Amino acid sequence: MEFLGYERPDGSAGIRNYVVVISSGRCANEMAATIADAVPGAVPVIHTHVCVRFKEDNEKALRVLSGIGSSPNVAAAIVVGVGCENPSPATIAGEIAKSKKPVEVFTIMESNGFQSFMDQGLTTARRMVAEASKMQRKPFPLSHLTLAVKCGGSSAISGIAGNAATGMVLDRLIAEGGTAIFSETTEVIGADHLIVKRAANEEVARKFREMVDRQEATIKASGEDIRGTQPTRGNIAEGLTTIEDKSLGAMAKSGTSPLQGVLEYAEKPKGKGLYFMDGTAMTSELISSEAAAGAHIHIYNIGGGISSSFRCPPGWMGEIPFIPQIAVVSRRSKPYDSQENDFFDIYADTVIEGTESVDEVADRFFNEIIAVASGKLTKREMRKGYREPIVLYTTGPIL
Repeated sequence: MEFLGYERPDGSAGIRNYVVVISSGRCANEMAATIADAVPGAVPVIHTHVCVRFKEDNEKALRVLSGIGSSPNVAAAIVVGVGCENPSPATIAGEIAKSKKPVEVFTIMESNGFQSFMDQGLTTARRMVAEASKMQRKPFPLSHLTLAVKCGGSSAISGIAGNAATGMVLDRLIAEGGTAIFSETTEVIGADHLIVKRAANEEVARKFREMVDRQEATIKASGEDIRGTQPTRGNIAEGLTTIEDKSLGAMAKSGTSPLQGVLEYAEKPKGKGLYFMDGTAMTSELISSEAAAGAHIHIYNIGGGISSSFRCPPGWMGEIPFIPQIAVVSRRSKPYDSQENDFFDIYADTVIEGTESVDEVADRFFNEIIAVASGKLTKREMRKGYREPIVLYTTGPIL
């Protein structure tokens, strides 16, 4: 099977063709947004990272920002900054350059003034977009695709409807030679022993155990113990009572394929197949890391109830504008919202109603993946207007 994508110099294939204008630090967010918003075909990457952080968090920021610029869905990148940030604009641009795509860097400190800086950015963005617009889609095997997943608003039926269908989709892509990433370290606690059994070898199993143990030790050091507790008020209202309940349902979206590797936050997979990434359950932090790891499409699974009738949860905020997000719902709100059919891409409530099997939902879901990869816009991509900065996962204090 094939999709229609854009060939990249490093041998990868993109499914979108944007020029990104990346802020190297939150001080440059407005500059990045102003430049990108003035040029159709360019999108801003703005975020919350500040340079007054410790080394580990600065290194995470570098992985995220350079990974986003290196994404297969990006045709070219511009990095803008004041010039004193950590990581520096030049360092971010240098990492992006390893993908062999066009990248330019502009800073206030090395310009002839603010207006000159902005003029250079605008001129470069227009030139890069003009070049990118000449690219044509061509066929690629599905082995070039990487999917990433997250669930939110989880309910008692998530694991047997939307998450189950998503797991089948991931298995089918992996069978075609593709790659899939799942994350949320706290949401494997309680089901981690089942994932260990799927490890491709003992080294992968060891790394996975260490990552989960590290997260749980951090939680316990704060005086909390989430085993037997943890679900949010919304999760409880939808039928979940413990982290074990939640983890078992969440695990369904990873499918049944062997676990080929374990990744640090925003780390790129080194091969094909299924990978687990360390990460928070916070949506923006998680999606940014998966985008940086090379995901083409992000799948966001909503359980149902109030979360299916609420139009602006974090998963919809479009903070990664070049990563199409396919929204899946396991149970629609009742009475049905009049706009609901124009909001989600995949409805899995048919499994609960008994009108479709999980296999049948997975069939149309997989076809939707290929269509989106070939250029079809998702419902989220057609909802414009609101924008929030990316939130980066941090573990250390601010200086």
